[in-house]
Amino acid sequence: MTLQFGLRVPTVGAPRDTAAYAARVEAAGFDFMWVPDTPLLAGRWRDVYMHLGAAAERTARLRLGPGVTNPLTRHPLTTASAIATLDDASGGRADLVAGTGFSSAYIIGRKAATLAGMREATTLWRGLLGGRPTDPGGSETVLDPAYGHVPILLAATGPRMLALAGEIADGVLIHVGAAPEAVAWALERIDAGMAAAGRSREDVRRIVVVTACIDDDRARAIDHMRPCAAGLCRHRHADVFFPGIEIPARPADYAEPYPDLGHAVDWDEAKRVTAYVPDAAVEACVALGSADEVAERARALAALDIDAIWWRDEATWTRPDRLMERLSAEVMPRFRAG
Repeated sequence: MTLQFGLRVPTVGAPRDTAAYAARVEAAGFDFMWVPDTPLLAGRWRDVYMHLGAAAERTARLRLGPGVTNPLTRHPLTTASAIATLDDASGGRADLVAGTGFSSAYIIGRKAATLAGMREATTLWRGLLGGRPTDPGGSETVLDPAYGHVPILLAATGPRMLALAGEIADGVLIHVGAAPEAVAWALERIDAGMAAAGRSREDVRRIVVVTACIDDDRARAIDHMRPCAAGLCRHRHADVFFPGIEIPARPADYAEPYPDLGHAVDWDEAKRVTAYVPDAAVEACVALGSADEVAERARALAALDIDAIWWRDEATWTRPDRLMERLSAEVMPRFRAG
């Protein structure tokens, strides 16, 4: 199977702006475009489905979906309705991509969804979209017509969520950084979940989140992407994500940028407070440097038997113009020649 490529595009500007941008993403050769769903992040992001619906009207081939939604800020029934509507608007190009909602949960004063909650939500989506009588907790609902063709993909980082996704989802969005050793570790957990459910390789798509910066000045790229590595450094499985690299503890005077490290409004401040993260850690979990170097990282990941890469840059409040253009012109053609 040919490796597919997707792009993360935040909900900045008006829906018509996202629609015009989606047309560019499609023309650039990407296969899918997913849009984050963290409502009113820092008061700046807007509704994901308004943006996706507008994008559907300006594209013909590009698959579209939230990247990612969650079962906390939207009831799963509401999400099922939105995804069915997006599928109608796009002529069958909708993807339902969901995770535990960490960045969304803290905004409403809640913890991320549990594994049990993710299983329950996925079961509800599977029943509703499949056209089966489903009780979301109040009264029975049957979606007519059915949308069983809409894939349900689960984002996963930790071993239990990776295994659960392998067990119940149509695809797994693997968010463990871009080190091939880390991705191989994640795939083993997914395979274990698939084996427990008696599923085959063809039953589950494997998509890797790759944060990237194509810049011929490697030192500048490392410095710019340091906060992206710092976020993964906090995870309990950081030793897996950064193989052979010792990650120092956060300084005592560390102060979280607003609204959080991964979505800092002031990126220079995020770089300042994460200066303790070693260069090697950034190089391990981010695909960076020249187009040749980024393509080589993509090849190493593709060799692990994945189906797609979902590319993203560090930006939260701007669209990934430079990354999109350089991936399209200098990286993607190497995987599609002939």
